[in-house]
Amino acid sequence: MKTYPITNSGTRALLIDLDNCPRQIEELPEALAGFQRAIACYGGIAPKVHVSVVPLLAAAINDGKLEIIGMQKRGKNAADFGLAFWAGRLSAEMPPETEFLILSQDADLDHVVNLLRSAGRQVERIDGKASKIEIAPRPASAKSRQPATTTVKRSLDDFVEDYRRQHLKTGKARPAKKTTLMNSIKSCFKKHKEVNPEKIVQALLERGIIAIDGKGRVTYPDAALESPLLTTESNNDELPL
Repeated sequence: MKTYPITNSGTRALLIDLDNCPRQIEELPEALAGFQRAIACYGGIAPKVHVSVVPLLAAAINDGKLEIIGMQKRGKNAADFGLAFWAGRLSAEMPPETEFLILSQDADLDHVVNLLRSAGRQVERIDGKASKIEIAPRPASAKSRQPATTTVKRSLDDFVEDYRRQHLKTGKARPAKKTTLMNSIKSCFKKHKEVNPEKIVQALLERGIIAIDGKGRVTYPDAALESPLLTTESNNDELPL
């Protein structure tokens, strides 16, 4: 479980890139207690949420605390442009001491971070891989403001989703053979010794994201790559936003 260290200013804004942090949508109802405004943007398929979360999100939206925005035109950086727009808008609307937290694995959003900092704002971008959003105040001393140590246990579904989004999207070069696919997975998760490439391949096969013939040739049904990941935990209680 990860905590995001920020100070005690009391005014906070949260920006989420749902294209690569889709699981954080279900942590929002609880996490919103630590923020005055929250903006979540997506440029691809709308993320799915459990029906039990829908009323809580609806209440936050009705209160003007949360906005979930689907970009009108899809594209690789559609959500990034949406978050950049809202970062500027919130910077103009909210008090000068407002702190910004951006959840995204996309390093392109560091441009937004730098612009906010140049405008005198305190801001952090977190890669968004944590299993739960929690806010912890930083120590009062500036010298001791260091991120807390993080230990996050991630599921097989998390790793499969990461690999699918980072390497198997339509338009990207994809491995043509099983051996190449295995090497690609090993390279992607070289810092995660707990990841078994065979299990990732098996999970991709079970979800219909890939197909492998008797000669080890890999094909990719585009329809599966463009749809949200179906996990072993998926059920009829999940609804698209």
